[in-house]
Amino acid sequence: MSDPQQLEQPAVSSPFRRDEQTYTSAEWGGAWLVHVFTTLGIVAAMLALRDVLVGRPDYAIIWLLLTLLIDGVDGPIARALEVEKRVPGLDGFLLDLIIDYVTCVIVPACFMYQFRVVPQNNYGIAVLCLLVFTGAIWFARKDMMTSDNWFRGQPAAWNIIGPVMFLLGTREGVGAVVTIVLSLLSLTNVPFPHIARARWMQPLTVAAGVALFGGMALGAFGYPHRYTYVHVLLLVGGLYFFVLAAARMLATSTPKVPAGPDPRLE
Repeated sequence: MSDPQQLEQPAVSSPFRRDEQTYTSAEWGGAWLVHVFTTLGIVAAMLALRDVLVGRPDYAIIWLLLTLLIDGVDGPIARALEVEKRVPGLDGFLLDLIIDYVTCVIVPACFMYQFRVVPQNNYGIAVLCLLVFTGAIWFARKDMMTSDNWFRGQPAAWNIIGPVMFLLGTREGVGAVVTIVLSLLSLTNVPFPHIARARWMQPLTVAAGVALFGGMALGAFGYPHRYTYVHVLLLVGGLYFFVLAAARMLATSTPKVPAGPDPRLE
């Protein structure tokens, strides 16, 4: 019988070790820089939370916009540099999900409570508990996105929804109802487009995204003033996505009628 201490022990792996036979130091370092860039999103989220706690909604919105920017560009860079292969010991997708849950759900929930997007009472807390609950379920979905880059269910985009309702001056009761409805939509298969990657109606979708994010930025920089043109940008940009979701549902649910015989050939 062999000594248990003499049994071969598995090698200790580390995401900080480089496969010297496959990638150069520059390639490995470049991949790690992408992970560092991605992780800066959680730093921006922490700064947004700090500004929520000290009562600066304008600064918090700017930090949340920065997290959106980081989240929007890190994926294409990671795929171009084959980060998953170069740093196999670190799961970039999981890292992104962790950061997204904080930036898209936890910080916005605090924002919505602090700045009275929902009531500051037990009812408001219950609404936000529903928000964080359904947000966690959505981020754990294995079917969260279709092959043509449409989200299934409302994609827990509270880092957009919360600030938009605040900048529009939404009443607390209305904000609570909207939050309940959109939270429940996260548990459905209602299609919402990925702003940059969904192909169907892509030019209009990108334009609406620019209007929406531009309205958020202008509203934050102009705070505490509430300008009409900011409201127009936010309403047009925001409502577009719900109209598009309804149009997509109609397009995918309408059965295709097979073409009949060509009468010219009869």
